[in-house]
Amino acid sequence: TQLHVVESLNSISMDIARALDNQVPAELWQRYKSGERKVFTKRLYTMRGQQLFDQIAQKYREDVEFRSDVDRYTADFEQLIAQASDDDRDNMLVDTYLTSETGKVYLMLAHAAGRLN
Repeated sequence: TQLHVVESLNSISMDIARALDNQVPAELWQRYKSGERKVFTKRLYTMRGQQLFDQIAQKYREDVEFRSDVDRYTADFEQLIAQASDDDRDNMLVDTYLTSETGKVYLMLAHAAGRLN
């Protein structure tokens, strides 16, 4: 059900936030936007984070409802980043979004979904 999938996303969000290196998301995002497509590597994750990434990627491949919610979440966050980029010449707002818990969740979900490859 929809509620189950939302609860599933919520339950992993704190784990995801802890799984990413706090300093890395904004730097990697800038490199990605500059055309460096394979920038999201193990450097983004802590040791536990890599295990969580693998679990999310597998769930994304196997669970249709989870995949749908991840796709919606990532698309919404990408729209937010695009809007922020239009008004944010020095990327401070985009960096703030990417280093927030919401941004960290986006990065892991988008990476696990293959959107950042």
